[in-house]
Amino acid sequence: MVWLKKIIPPLAILAVAILVVMGLGASRPKPQPQLLTEPLAPRVKAMIAEPKQQRIVVYTQGTVRPKREISMASEVSGQVISVSDLFVNGGFFEQDDVLLKLDSRDYEIEIIRAKSREAEAEQLLATERGRAFQAKREWRDLGNKAGNALFLRKPQLKAAEAALEAAKADLDQAKLNLERTSITAPFDGRIRKIEVNLGQYLTRGMKVAQVFALDAVEIRLPLTISQSQLLELPLRPKQEVKLPVLLSSNTGKHQWQGTLSRTDASIDPRSRVIYGIVEVVKPFDSDPPLVVGLFVNAEISGKIFDQVEVVPRMALYEKDHVLVVDSNGQLSIRPIRVLQHHGETTFISGVQSGDIILIDRPGYVVDGMKVNPVITPADNVAVQ
Repeated sequence: MVWLKKIIPPLAILAVAILVVMGLGASRPKPQPQLLTEPLAPRVKAMIAEPKQQRIVVYTQGTVRPKREISMASEVSGQVISVSDLFVNGGFFEQDDVLLKLDSRDYEIEIIRAKSREAEAEQLLATERGRAFQAKREWRDLGNKAGNALFLRKPQLKAAEAALEAAKADLDQAKLNLERTSITAPFDGRIRKIEVNLGQYLTRGMKVAQVFALDAVEIRLPLTISQSQLLELPLRPKQEVKLPVLLSSNTGKHQWQGTLSRTDASIDPRSRVIYGIVEVVKPFDSDPPLVVGLFVNAEISGKIFDQVEVVPRMALYEKDHVLVVDSNGQLSIRPIRVLQHHGETTFISGVQSGDIILIDRPGYVVDGMKVNPVITPADNVAVQ
């Protein structure tokens, strides 16, 4: 049959293919069961906590400024006829040094006139005293003990005495104005800026120079709220506080010792910081001198805290936590209190002696995960 001849070859090919597939399946190796192994715990640098009592030092910065600075002004009018060699920008002077002299001729003439008025007042007083004595005698001769005040010239005598006192006061004022033609230094100090010069006419109250005293300088140090909590600041009435402060230049080569004994009256509403005022006595006696305008670093001696640990800043987790590993190698996230940052070093509290603190971070952090802490010597941990 023709149709049978056509169907047999394809069926034969299909049968051969099925046999080949079955043969390959029978010869494939069977999978062997594998035991599950726990992944290796990541190796992470760590340190052993040894908290101890420690005084916290607060670090801040500020600019040196004078403790006392004033604008010197002329108390009388006149032309500047003499200028001291000290009267220059940056010039040093001592108390009572004459810095400027004004034309004094008008005031010398006023003294002569005041002396004349004083002499006239003395003459009038002598005359009134004589008249009062005469009137008193005449009244007594009339046999009346109770005399009339006007007849006895008591009001006239008082007026003459007052006129003499006024004349003397005018003379004293004239002499004082003459003295004020010499403008003298009120204290040992330095001139920041001069405002007038030789030949200039000054009116009363006109500013002549900006000067400051040399006996002491101040540095206003900004302190955040967290920093102020580390210090015993004088914030209450009659609270006597003197905190030692070490000042240094940006290079660190020069240092000066100061004292923080007061603060500004209020917190700055813009920056939300409070300013501590540090005073340095006799700043120009040091070598080198602590000059006005210098920007300095400050280290303020703060409170003493118990159980303080020093860790690298990188050891912090989410700002106020650290990663602690127990004896089984399990990691836990522990909250701590950050006391102070200084560069790459952080002072914290809230850990116990012997705690293993990670100072590096594993690839991921899960509470309870296993880690393999690699202890780093304490000398190599904190960066001072």
